Amino acid sequence: MIIGGGYTGMMAAARLAWRGRAVALLEKHELGWGASSRNGGMVHHGFKVGLQTLIERYGDRGAELYRSSIDAFDLVEHTITEQRIDCEYERSGHLSLAYRAGHMKGLGEEATVLRDVFKLDVRLIDDAELHSEVGSTAYHGALLVEKSGGLHPAKYMAGLTRLARDRAAHLYGGIAATAVERRRRGGFTVETAGAKIACRDVLLATNGYTDGILPQVRRRIIPLGSYMIATEPMRADLANQTIPRRRMLFDTKNFLYYWRISPDNRMLFGGRASFAPTTLWRARDWLYAAMVGVHPQLTGLRVERAWSGDVGFTFDRLPHIGRIKGITYAMGYCGTGVAMSTYFGQLAADWIAGGELPACWQRPFPTIPLYSERPWFLRPAGWYYGLLDRL
Repeated sequence: MIIGGGYTGMMAAARLAWRGRAVALLEKHELGWGASSRNGGMVHHGFKVGLQTLIERYGDRGAELYRSSIDAFDLVEHTITEQRIDCEYERSGHLSLAYRAGHMKGLGEEATVLRDVFKLDVRLIDDAELHSEVGSTAYHGALLVEKSGGLHPAKYMAGLTRLARDRAAHLYGGIAATAVERRRRGGFTVETAGAKIACRDVLLATNGYTDGILPQVRRRIIPLGSYMIATEPMRADLANQTIPRRRMLFDTKNFLYYWRISPDNRMLFGGRASFAPTTLWRARDWLYAAMVGVHPQLTGLRVERAWSGDVGFTFDRLPHIGRIKGITYAMGYCGTGVAMSTYFGQLAADWIAGGELPACWQRPFPTIPLYSERPWFLRPAGWYYGLLDRL
């Protein structure tokens, strides 16, 4: 039984069915309702934790974790190609833009490791050259990584759903799992509003929408709101002035912006103003102001759509896969999850089917005292990170 109908759950369903297991998947809302259909469509390796920090903190295991993220990117590309998923995927490359001049030192150190250790095609772009990549004077240089791309998230989700269905996985949208209990003779009982379902294994794949069905996991996930706007289509010349090579972009702030141009020339611009809750309409207006602050040439461009969703954060800013009370969980992508959620779906399926979980992912899943469901610490944390950005 899989609880959660996003990329993780759907990839796990497809993989387990391919391995000959009977699979049922429950999703509280419609399939793909959460971040899997409402993200920025950016596919890249890496985590919220910077590469240098990852290796300093975990040593060789940190390097193994990062290599897993490269494998995750490769898996997405392979799945799209092999399964012929029509999701507007394009290998575009991305730029990590230096918000402060001092951030270039860290980007340079990251470039060295990516090139020397992981053999990736990367290079630093200085302030003078940056105009050829970004129509903005807001940044001080960038790290260009060629191995990344963009896709239409809902169409990718539809492709994974088709794959799972073609392999005879049973997918149920609009049915919430309300409780999971271990059975005396082995296996579990999953309760819904109208039924009790016996199963051998349970995978919890709910990420930013994890509820109290397994409290030990819920108190390790922090749901954070993220917001995006999409403009009306731009003229081709304006699009070319803004992002000439159609890269995906994000900056080095704690409250970062992330943006790209869609295949139909809309600007897709996302971010968050704080950790505190807000309304979609306030976020829309804030994002528009942020967008024209970065790209003044877009002033007057009309916003046609705005949306939001919860990102699943963790206390160490890394995703986690493991087991609690025999229940497998896979979640915590911290806003960088298109590739890793696909990878974790496959990894969880192989583990449930009898494979080994790689040693680098056998890690404690941290929490803090007094946290259960209300993230009381978000407001002060937001002030702290906001102050760091201002300084």
